Amino acid sequence: MKYNICIPIPVKSANINEIKPILDKAIKKNPNLIELRFDYINNIQTLSLDFIKELMDIITSNTPVIFTFRDSSEGGQIKINQKERFEILKMLIEVKPAYIDLEMNANKNILWEIINLASQNGVKIIYSYHNFEKTIKFDETIKIIQNFSNKLNQELSLKPKIYQNNIYKVVFTAQTFEDNIIPLRLCKEFSNSAQKLISFCMGTLGIFSRVMCVTVGSFLTYASLEEKTAPGQINIDEMREIYHLFPNNL
Repeated sequence: MKYNICIPIPVKSANINEIKPILDKAIKKNPNLIELRFDYINNIQTLSLDFIKELMDIITSNTPVIFTFRDSSEGGQIKINQKERFEILKMLIEVKPAYIDLEMNANKNILWEIINLASQNGVKIIYSYHNFEKTIKFDETIKIIQNFSNKLNQELSLKPKIYQNNIYKVVFTAQTFEDNIIPLRLCKEFSNSAQKLISFCMGTLGIFSRVMCVTVGSFLTYASLEEKTAPGQINIDEMREIYHLFPNNL
């Protein structure tokens, strides 16, 4: 079985000569996906459409790309106002990556605009929820997902065909080893449905679920190249070495 591994890359500068060697190194690892974290940029004024297109030109069309500009409330590295962030998200969609990551708790107006714009441009959305303090109970997590789904359908009056092929992402922080069970249960639960899900725990105690989530149905897991973008990320070579130990798996 082939497990989807995504390499997240922090985009710290709009200097193409600085990031190209990192992208080239990531591409050589042949990941299933690459995530570009634009919320690491040192100056948002330098983030331009031409620069983003250059980044996409470097990455081959065979590698799906996720664009992320994480809100500071959920781990984003810079704090900007919602209007500025909204304009950046629109610019990212214009380049037409395979996916764009958007927080479930985003402002309703932003949600509506981004979902419709993404649909018009053929960009799928990863609706994400992060808890940087703990791992919540299984039933509570199911309720969060259900409430968000109802929000899309009822409050935003969106037609299912606009969002039904998108992905839910719920990520926790492990305080105990047992916390890993929650995301693994979630992945298993959704593996039998049409709704794709990404779920695991962050932190050192969450490494087990980072590795195992894809074996029970998670759409992908994240592994670092050089720099970690979240607590508990392990290197892609180490991740693959673990999977190679599994019988009948790649």
